[in-house]
Amino acid sequence: MKKRNGKRTSKSLLVNLDHHGSEQMGVTINISRRGMCIATMDTFPPLSELSIWIAANDDIFKLQGQVVWNMKKESALDESVPVGLGIKLSTSGSEYARFVKFMKRKKKSKIAGMASSKKKNMH
Repeated sequence: MKKRNGKRTSKSLLVNLDHHGSEQMGVTINISRRGMCIATMDTFPPLSELSIWIAANDDIFKLQGQVVWNMKKESALDESVPVGLGIKLSTSGSEYARFVKFMKRKKKSKIAGMASSKKKNMH
C-alpha cells in the first residue's frame, strides 16, 4: 500500500457517509487535502466508494472517496488506534482545499503563540 505524502491536521468534524444508500455518521480524527481518518461505529470494506458530507462551521463540503483501511474494535491492538476508516479522497473541490489550508495555518499560529507565551513566562 502506498504511504500518504500529505500532512494531516487533527480536527473533529461531523461527517455523514453514504455507500449505495447505506448511511452512517462519524467524526473526523484528522483531515488533509487528499484524505482523512474518520471514527465510526461501524465500518465499510476497503475499496468501498463513499459519498462524504462534512459539516464545518457554516459550510457543508460534499466529497467522494475510497476506503483505504478499516479498523474494527476487535482488530485494534492499541487504544490509540481509532475504530473507523481511512479515506483517500477522489473528489474534494477548491473550497474544501481552502478550508484544510486555513485549518493548517490556524494550527501553526496557535502553536507559535503558545511557544512565545512560554518564552515570556520563563523570563
